[in-house]
Amino acid sequence: LFVITCLMLMATFLLCRIVVSSTYGKVLVAIRDAESRTRFLGYRVEHHKLVVFTLSAMIAGVAGALYVPQVGIINPSEFAPGNSIEAVIWVAVGGRGTLVGAALGAVVVNYLKTIFTTGWLAAYWLFALGGLFVLVTLAMPNGILGVAAQLRQRFGRAAPAASAAVAGDAR
Repeated sequence: LFVITCLMLMATFLLCRIVVSSTYGKVLVAIRDAESRTRFLGYRVEHHKLVVFTLSAMIAGVAGALYVPQVGIINPSEFAPGNSIEAVIWVAVGGRGTLVGAALGAVVVNYLKTIFTTGWLAAYWLFALGGLFVLVTLAMPNGILGVAAQLRQRFGRAAPAASAAVAGDAR
């Protein structure tokens, strides 16, 4: 079952990557950024929103169908607001606007949840989750992937300059 879940995650990732990188995905980005302008350009915004909402509902249905056998039982507490808030925090921690960000954020937050919900730290998990959200919102607005991109950009530019300076010294 775990292998099937991983395969479905990869297939869903590829499907989402195809949608996002297509012309249709570019229209969705335009709708997100300036809905009225996109409507003015002649696109049927409601149609595009309906299609992407239906796609996301199908993905959520498959995820739910795979979730229940993994945990063994489903009960009303699974629909508590805390679980929805936790999913939003996954996206914030991993990186907004990216496909990989939510998965990375889920791994990081669930690892922290494993640490904080055992032993004497269990009572402080929700405080830690809230603090993590505030920290990410204020210090890392683009999440872990945004920080990684900034580091790559900063040190990626400095590396050629440093190697040029070393090459100049060698002459």
